[in-house]
Amino acid sequence: MQATYHGSRSAPKIGVVAVYKGSIIGTAFNTNKTSPLQAKYNVYRFSDADTPDKVHAETSLIQKIRWRFGDSLDWSKVELYLYREYKDGSLAPSAPCPSCERMLRDAGVKKVHCTTENGFITIKYK
Repeated sequence: MQATYHGSRSAPKIGVVAVYKGSIIGTAFNTNKTSPLQAKYNVYRFSDADTPDKVHAETSLIQKIRWRFGDSLDWSKVELYLYREYKDGSLAPSAPCPSCERMLRDAGVKKVHCTTENGFITIKYK
């Protein structure tokens, strides 16, 4: 997946693609940059408020799409495709961490497709 090749060299290769009504509306990857949005949701992942706020692929994607579409997008119709690979290029698990899962649910995303070591799974949120 092309989105993973632009990520930070020291972080795992994780990329995400957003599809809305059959069209790609955004791509993103994890980075060593920081973000107030990531900091806000890290409370669902860490108990310590001083944890790093490194931007996850999902956070970067949400920020890009909100900048592009504002509040006009129906997130329930957006499907995300998360991709992660090991250093040897084989597929790795890419399910959202607890902070990203909460952020995606809050945004209204209903369906996320994630890599596993054996292919893909689909996670459906209510």
